[in-house]
Amino acid sequence: MTRVIIYSGKGGTGKTTISAATATMLAGMGRRTLVLSSDPAHSLADALGAEISRDRVTLIAPCLYGLEIDTIYEWRQNLSGFQQFVTSTYSNRGVERSTAAELANQPGLDEILALQRVMSEAQSGRWDAIVLDTAPTGNTLRLLAYPELIIGGDAGKKFFRVYRGLANVARPFRRDLPEDRFFDEVSTLLERMEQLANFLLSPEVSLRLVLNPEKLPLMETRRAYTFINLYGLMLDAVMVNKILPRRADLGPYFDYWVKLQQGYLDDIDGSFAPTPIFRTVLQEGEPIGIAALDAIAHATFGETDPGGMLFDERPIWLDQWNDEGEPGLFDLCLRLPFLNEDEAVDIARDGTDLTVTVGRIQRTFALPRILYDCTLGNHRYEDGVLRLEFYETSDGRRSERTPEPADNMRVEAA
Repeated sequence: MTRVIIYSGKGGTGKTTISAATATMLAGMGRRTLVLSSDPAHSLADALGAEISRDRVTLIAPCLYGLEIDTIYEWRQNLSGFQQFVTSTYSNRGVERSTAAELANQPGLDEILALQRVMSEAQSGRWDAIVLDTAPTGNTLRLLAYPELIIGGDAGKKFFRVYRGLANVARPFRRDLPEDRFFDEVSTLLERMEQLANFLLSPEVSLRLVLNPEKLPLMETRRAYTFINLYGLMLDAVMVNKILPRRADLGPYFDYWVKLQQGYLDDIDGSFAPTPIFRTVLQEGEPIGIAALDAIAHATFGETDPGGMLFDERPIWLDQWNDEGEPGLFDLCLRLPFLNEDEAVDIARDGTDLTVTVGRIQRTFALPRILYDCTLGNHRYEDGVLRLEFYETSDGRRSERTPEPADNMRVEAA
C-alpha cells in the first residue's frame, strides 16, 4: 500500500518547503514518490525549481514526480452533470450565465476533488509514497472534515434516497428538477466520500503539522491538533521550521529572537510530546531546487526514515471496564490535551451516530458496533482525555464494576 503523508500548518510556516524536501529525500532513497499541492495558490513548482503540470504527473528527478492539482480539471472529469444542473438552476432564475457558472462551484468541493485525486493516486499502485502539500490550516481541516460532513451520517444517506425518489415521481410535472445524471454523480460522490473518510483513517495515511517557534503558529497548531484528534486522524510528527541558528556573530538583535524562539521551542516540546518533533534551522541560502531541498531534509530528519510511520498512537480508543459475563461498561476515549476547563463540550446521540462538539469544532461519526445497544451516560475530562461513558444493563439498572482496560479499538468514520 502507498504511504501517504499530508503536511498542514499556518500560512507562511514553510509547509511547501518541508513537503518538497520530504519528497526529495524519499526519491533519493529510491522510492517512487509523488508530491502534490492542493493549495489554490500553488508554489510547489517554485520550490522544486521545475515546471509542474496541473492535470497530469510530471517527472522532476529520478523517482520524483509532481502535480499541482487543478480543481477545474477535476470538476470537468467528475461533476460536469452536477455543475450543469446547478448552473441552469441559477440561470433560470435570472442570474447571468457566467455568474451562475461561478456560483455552481460549491464551497468545499475543491477540497474534496483534491483529496479524491490523492486517494486515486494512492490506490493506483504506481507510487511507494505520496506527499501532499496543503493549503493553510483552516482550508486543510475543512478538506479533511468534508468527507464526513457531506455523508451526513445515516440520516443524510436516507434523505438523499428519499429526495431522488420524489424527484423521479414529480419530474413529469416540473422541469426544474434534476435529471438522473445529476443523481448518479451525487450518488457516486457520496460513495467516494465514504471511501475518502475510510482512506484518511487507513494505517498508511498520516498528518504532520508544520509551525514556527512563535506564539500565533503555536496556538493555531494546538487547535489543529485538537481537530485532528477529534476526527481520529493519525498525527505522526510535528515539524518546527524556520528556527534561527545559535551563533555568536549575529549580534544583540538576533540574540533577542533566538532567546524568544527558545521559549516557544520548550512550549512546543511540552505541548506535543510524545509525538516526534523535528526541527529545521534556517539555512544560509534560499531552499529552492532539488539539491537545497535534499540538504534541508537530511538536516531535519537525520537518520530517521521520513517515509516511516513515526508515531502510531491512535487518538480514539475504547476502554472496557466490566467483568466478564457482566453488563458492558465502556469509555469511548478521545485524546484532546488542549481543552480548557471552561470550554463547552456537548455530546448528542442519534441512533448509531454520535455528535461531539468541542468549542467551535463538531464531528458526527458512527459508533463502534459494540456500543449500538448501550446507553450514553456521562462524560468527563481526565489527563487530557475526554471519556464518554456507555453502559448496558440486563435489568434496567446501571452496572458498576471495577475497571480493567480493554484492548484499544478503532472508531471508524461514519
